[in-house]
Amino acid sequence: MDVIAYVHNADLLVEEEGHVAVIAGSHYVLSVGDRVYIQQLIDESAQIYQVKISFLSAAHIMLHEDEMQVKFQGNRERLQHYLDHKNCIGVE
Repeated sequence: MDVIAYVHNADLLVEEEGHVAVIAGSHYVLSVGDRVYIQQLIDESAQIYQVKISFLSAAHIMLHEDEMQVKFQGNRERLQHYLDHKNCIGVE
């Protein structure tokens, strides 16, 4: 999934083929254009996933392992509903 925007304070919006997710908690500083590959669920109650990250600044050559929380998954319509209920600015 490609990082396409910042949401909330430190949350990121990622998208792939019409599917979007709001993620947070990386040990790395991610930027728009970086990629996050969600691998497997580690902690179901906290929605923590093992992920791999590649950076646009490194031409997506290497993958770095990390853990991130998935706060939302769905389509853009459901995303807008999620953002509206979080009192956040919407995403175009």
